[in-house]
Amino acid sequence: MTLRHLEIFAAVCDQGSFTRAAEKLNMAQPAVSLAIRELEVFYNVRLFQRMNRRVYLTEAGSTLRQYADTVLSQMRESVEVLRESGAGGTCAFGVHVTLGETRLAELLARLAREVPEVRARAWVNNSRETERMILDNRLDFAVVDNVTLSPHYLVEPLCGEDLAAVCAPEYLPGRESLTLAELAEERLLLRERGSGTRNSVDAEFQRLGASPAPAVESISTASLLSCARAGLGITLLPRSLVEADLAGGALRELAVEGGAFRRTYFLVRHRSKYLTGGMERVIAVLRDCLRDRPAAEA
Repeated sequence: MTLRHLEIFAAVCDQGSFTRAAEKLNMAQPAVSLAIRELEVFYNVRLFQRMNRRVYLTEAGSTLRQYADTVLSQMRESVEVLRESGAGGTCAFGVHVTLGETRLAELLARLAREVPEVRARAWVNNSRETERMILDNRLDFAVVDNVTLSPHYLVEPLCGEDLAAVCAPEYLPGRESLTLAELAEERLLLRERGSGTRNSVDAEFQRLGASPAPAVESISTASLLSCARAGLGITLLPRSLVEADLAGGALRELAVEGGAFRRTYFLVRHRSKYLTGGMERVIAVLRDCLRDRPAAEA
């Protein structure tokens, strides 16, 4: 059994077909079939069920795929690390949406000045998708909030930030504050499930035993702010995203009695991920940018 056997096996898994896998690999279809038969003989198991011109993984095949993905991923990583050991190399990292909208440009500009030898690439996603990319080895590390507890991660807290409940000046005239229970009954404009902001909001309401249904749910903070400015409800967003609207009078903040909405930002990477010297230098800049900043600046 060789690395090539695992590459062929992974291609069949991805394509769901021996023929399409052969086309992808620029091989003859009989050669693909032979490689799979050799794997099945080696492990003494059946890896695929063939039905309706497609192939489906058996339970043994699903297990092998997990190992194959790990082996192939680490092989690709070793090539990248060793070939780039004498240079800065590349670095792929992720950030959550709030950081992407408020600090990413500053961070990338600083990396270009201080670590020019590293080709840094950034992805902005909600925390759930970012964690999936870490597990799939598509990211070297990331900054997320309310990270999922997992034995696969190494997690380092960086900083925190409060969420502000804001609305248009004309919304709820005469009210400067709401109880947490009253807020749960209002028209809420919230981020989508799976985002760190939404996780923080839901956790605080769950502490009360409430589960409000938002009037608007969006992956876009810009759309939530637009709806709030139009007087359509109350949005709960990191303070760094609403400071300009509060200062300009487009929005006003409501105090929430008995409630505290806050996010903590974490540096997360896979426990098995090898960090090159270039990646370590990028992380050092990121830590310096974010760690121990006041909440309003984070």
